[in-house]
Amino acid sequence: MRLAVTGGTWGKDGIRRLFDDPVIKGFDKGDFLVILGDCGITEPRANLRERIDDYRRLPCSVLFIDGSRDDYDLLGDYPLFPWNGGMMQNISRSILRLTRGQVFMICGAKVLTLGGASTPERGDLGKYWNWWPEQDPSPGDVDTAVLNTAEWGGHVDFILTCDCPTSWKGLVGGRISKSSDVLEDLLRRVDYRHWYFGNHPIDADYDDVRASCVNKRVIRIV
Repeated sequence: MRLAVTGGTWGKDGIRRLFDDPVIKGFDKGDFLVILGDCGITEPRANLRERIDDYRRLPCSVLFIDGSRDDYDLLGDYPLFPWNGGMMQNISRSILRLTRGQVFMICGAKVLTLGGASTPERGDLGKYWNWWPEQDPSPGDVDTAVLNTAEWGGHVDFILTCDCPTSWKGLVGGRISKSSDVLEDLLRRVDYRHWYFGNHPIDADYDDVRASCVNKRVIRIV
């Protein structure tokens, strides 16, 4: 089994780049690709059946965390099930959403997931149409993450998020937000080997903080 991560795939054609990626071409359904937020499957007003069919054509299994471009009413319709040590939602065969604050054992690695990201300059006019209050990670999500990592001595191999901590915004040129402030708290409270995040239009590695911003790249991590 192998594990890789990539950035958001929102939009009708967001998945297309994956079919030509050399990492993905070498994968099969026993391998996992994690989309770091803004997965096009649960995008507002998307044709769910068509999107699921598109993603199931990938040679690998798809895991995703939520981001700033998800229909949270739709996500709320899916029940939670235990999987590999954490709680997930089964969107379809070989397509799972990994929920917030969970530690999963995937390919022998301890993987902490905490999805969600803020939408900048949002107003009431687009509420529950273009954005949802639930998309912001909460302090409670961090508390859940800390509790679940305590079983492993407060250390995980990988942290996977959509947004990044506030103190890293200068590295990526992003805006400080509610979600970045919450992730700053996570940064202080959980130890990790490497942190991967999306939500920014760049691909870059930051060795000093053991982190990578992932946009179009597909990075095999296990």
